[in-house]
Amino acid sequence: MAWRGPPGTHDLPLAIQVLQQFRRTINADGRVQVPRFDKSAWRGQGDRSHFEPIPLCEIVLFEGWFVGTKPIDPQAFDQAPAPINSPADRQFARDINWQLQAYLPLWECLDSLIVLDLADYRLSKQWRQEAEQQAIAAGQSGMSETEVDDFVDYFWRSLHPELFVKPLLRATHGVDLVITINQDHRIGTIYQPNNPLKDADI
Repeated sequence: MAWRGPPGTHDLPLAIQVLQQFRRTINADGRVQVPRFDKSAWRGQGDRSHFEPIPLCEIVLFEGWFVGTKPIDPQAFDQAPAPINSPADRQFARDINWQLQAYLPLWECLDSLIVLDLADYRLSKQWRQEAEQQAIAAGQSGMSETEVDDFVDYFWRSLHPELFVKPLLRATHGVDLVITINQDHRIGTIYQPNNPLKDADI
């Protein structure tokens, strides 16, 4: 792995343990030690920094860029979209796809699944460029434009949005709600898969 982030680079037992602790301590007196992440570490690549005691709560939001995604047919990588271009890229994507199997027990800890779906997945690169520029302007460490391009392409090669997000939004995959985010960062359509609720222009 070049960077931390794709399937296979997370502490799954710890994630499951933390979520289970929240369940066990509901209506009890206690705190849960939750790991914190510092996105500025390692020049913007990020790393776990410390644990923080969190008081009891009734709602826990567990978020991440591929939460809920499931393995797909490996043959899908035979004709995969860019930047999955070379044989090495396709093998890397297959390896990451296989790693997703280990995350299924973690997804089972979730009571519901809400997906933030970009109107165009390519916006994620644009927004990451803007975020890094803002961090650098504020005197923090951050990645250059070229580094962001390489960084985001790496994640698209690991779990390409067209291959993993679109299937996730089908009703059979257990998504409870989809919220579309437009280019201006505003909320667009809000719907349940195969059961549109409303169009929001907020």
